[in-house]
Amino acid sequence: MHKDFYASGFLYHSGSGQILLQQVNSTDQNPLWSLFEKKAIKNKTGQETFVEIFFDILGIKLKSNNINSIYTYSSKDGTDYNIYYAEVKRLHKSKNPAKIEFAWFNFKQIQKLNISEQTKQDIMIGQRVIDSSIRKSLGQKTIE
Repeated sequence: MHKDFYASGFLYHSGSGQILLQQVNSTDQNPLWSLFEKKAIKNKTGQETFVEIFFDILGIKLKSNNINSIYTYSSKDGTDYNIYYAEVKRLHKSKNPAKIEFAWFNFKQIQKLNISEQTKQDIMIGQRVIDSSIRKSLGQKTIE
């Protein structure tokens, strides 16, 4: 039996230390920013669904080896959320077939954004995973 779940997350540009978020309500003077998210369809993995998000919304083809799992959690209603980030080499700006608002932010700027408590938590944990990955790669370089 297939249990419904959502894949959610952001793009991370290591060169600038910024992540890409989307605006989920553009009528408000203080818009709400969110992770990109999509409900997984039957027989699709979270990673496959995550790739689809960015292809469908921004026309970006992500490579699976650039996708990193942050964590999985269940909401109060029992829905599972798989949170990911994908490291990208450039700040994507041009294509936007879905006509959504999106922008790049560094982690300090995110603290000032209008975002939900769950999104804050997802980003905070994502930042910890990214920082840990950076520390590991720096440690490996000094050992080599």
